[in-house]
Amino acid sequence: MAMFDVLQYMQTLESMIRITEQAWLLDEDFLNILEKLGRVLGFTGVDIRFEGHAGNKPEVLTLYDDKKEEDVPAEYEFSYDGEKISCLIYTRIAVKDYPPELAAGLNTVYEILKMLTIRELKRRRDEARSKTDFVTGVSTKSLFTEYVDGLFKSGMITGYAACGFGLRGMAELNRQVGNDKGNKLMAVYVKNLQELLGDDGLVARTGGINFSVIFKKERFDEIAVFLSGKIVSLGDDTEGRVMSATVGFYPISESCSSAEELNETIASALHNALKNPAQPFIIYDEKLQQADKDEKYIAGIFQDALESEEFMVYYQPKAELKRYRINGAEALCRWFHEGKMVLPYRFIPVLENNGDIVKLDFYMIEHVCSDLRRWIDEGRSVVPVSVNLSRCHLGDPDLLNHITEIIDRYEVPHSLIEIELTETTTEVGFKELKTLVTGLREQGFSTSVDDFGVGFSSMSLLHEIPWSIIKIDRSFIPVGDGSAEDEKRKVMLRSIIEMVNSLGLKSIAEGVETIDQVILLKENGCYYAQGYYFDKPLPRDDFESRLGA
Repeated sequence: MAMFDVLQYMQTLESMIRITEQAWLLDEDFLNILEKLGRVLGFTGVDIRFEGHAGNKPEVLTLYDDKKEEDVPAEYEFSYDGEKISCLIYTRIAVKDYPPELAAGLNTVYEILKMLTIRELKRRRDEARSKTDFVTGVSTKSLFTEYVDGLFKSGMITGYAACGFGLRGMAELNRQVGNDKGNKLMAVYVKNLQELLGDDGLVARTGGINFSVIFKKERFDEIAVFLSGKIVSLGDDTEGRVMSATVGFYPISESCSSAEELNETIASALHNALKNPAQPFIIYDEKLQQADKDEKYIAGIFQDALESEEFMVYYQPKAELKRYRINGAEALCRWFHEGKMVLPYRFIPVLENNGDIVKLDFYMIEHVCSDLRRWIDEGRSVVPVSVNLSRCHLGDPDLLNHITEIIDRYEVPHSLIEIELTETTTEVGFKELKTLVTGLREQGFSTSVDDFGVGFSSMSLLHEIPWSIIKIDRSFIPVGDGSAEDEKRKVMLRSIIEMVNSLGLKSIAEGVETIDQVILLKENGCYYAQGYYFDKPLPRDDFESRLGA
């Protein structure tokens, strides 16, 4: 029997058991557990071997390198979920002869170590799975972030470019071949891209049909060509399918400081690309980055600005051309922030994109109703006012009630409110638009379609939706330069006015700026106009003066 202090060894075993049990309860880091055990027991070496497919290849964790030849290993092997695990523990005291009670104590430690090892194996397997997308077989966003983080730490990141891309036409492809086959085609496409990159980059699925890619800058052209279109086929699909992507490229600059920031930038690049689907790809340069910063700034201050009533209603008069008098006005939004005007082109698209335009529209309706109520109470002459309503509202099933509630709260006659809506090009949007316009007309409101002729559904709009007024877009108003293009405008303007009049609707031309345009409109039967020839958008007080005159 080896010469050692039995009491000391029993205390050592108790310490080991206490450490392992505590580690189990606290879910402590696996390596920390082994290090503590090593310090207590005096391990000269510990190997934990995972064999199988947990990490795609066998792994070995080694704590100590000073294993001596005379040390005898106490080996413990078991399996978990079809994977073989070997634990080899080398100790100075695990030598041949020691009392049975000590062996029992050591076996208790082994059992706890077994549970800890199983838990570690499961963690490693879950981690491995979290790094591989199970649908496509390429990397996940988690592994992509880890990969990029390594490039940052090595100082190599500025030699790389990145892109975010979304696959085109996947909804139609899935409809044609089924979701399962569509997923397989998607997997082949992105795996081929990863094969093209080799060890010089990484493709990761970030969600749905969207992916992130990082690659060396000198390979930009071949990546761009690949993403512009490639024939992909499966074993049972000899014809193949052309797959392509909408892409936002970002040449990584020194200003990009972390993997997290890069992920956000890639997402912004893709977002900008998706807004311009007609382009083969976009380069997310400093100009676009600044635009995104402005967008985030606008979105961030909007709610406070709304509550502080920084948005003002400006009224642009509408003229009746037979007697040249004001017969209405359009309510337009102007934003004054910190003493400066924020131009509509800066904030309207932002609010359209994030849905906050809905809040602004209701704000405008309420302030217009407040003005109308006051003018009526003061005995002023009033004219109908048109208020713009974004298409973002069309998903609201209670929209009609929301509009009516605001107007009725101010006891404004429905005949004094005109709701302007722009064209919509989707079937779902068209149905919702028709329901809303019909409901508004039944409630006694006038309705107008703004920018008529710009969209692709103009004929259906006139035929199926009960509009009151058609606003002819300024792009159809001749400018009088005598060009062939201007002559086309005259022909189209004449046709639109004739068609609208034959349907018994009222037409109004916007963007009228010259007397020649006024004469042309009257000659062709359009007797209402809006534009700088008559008046620019006016602050409320100035518009009140126009009404008084």
